[in-house]
Amino acid sequence: MKMTPMNIAIFGIAAIGGLIIGMQSPMLGMLLIIPVVIFVAVILLRNQSGALADAEVTADAKAMTPAAGKARIYIMRNGFVGGQQGMNITVNGDLNSQIRSKYFLMAEVDPGQHEVTAKMSSGSKSESHTFSLGAGEVILFDMKLNMGMVQGTPDFTEIRGAREAQGMFRNLKMVEWKSAA
Repeated sequence: MKMTPMNIAIFGIAAIGGLIIGMQSPMLGMLLIIPVVIFVAVILLRNQSGALADAEVTADAKAMTPAAGKARIYIMRNGFVGGQQGMNITVNGDLNSQIRSKYFLMAEVDPGQHEVTAKMSSGSKSESHTFSLGAGEVILFDMKLNMGMVQGTPDFTEIRGAREAQGMFRNLKMVEWKSAA
């Protein structure tokens, strides 16, 4: 998580202010909690992840070996910040799905130029990353959140090469791409 010193200061002031108000007026504290609970519920209800992949498909994906003449794109989330909020992922405008923390996606693609777009299910700004892959290449995007004052935006950490990437998503579950219908 990347937080600026200003965000840390604002968070600290808000926490101390909340404690003081909560102790002086418990009823006001309860009234302030209700909108927060509703906000969290709405965000979680927006999660519409793809189905979990079966064990055979997951094992093939974790082998990180593309078919002949193909390349593989992996997208994973393993962080704590915003972990239960879905992140909508689109590859080349064709493949769409959503992942939360502790899940990953895999796309087998033709070599060439590709684009991955990520957007939080809360409706924050989308971020795109364009890159090139050759036949037999593997790329992993470790998705994180860059926290702003009010909301986070997706951050792409690019890892090339199967050896380093394999250890990163060993314990994650694979999600399938959603159908176009």
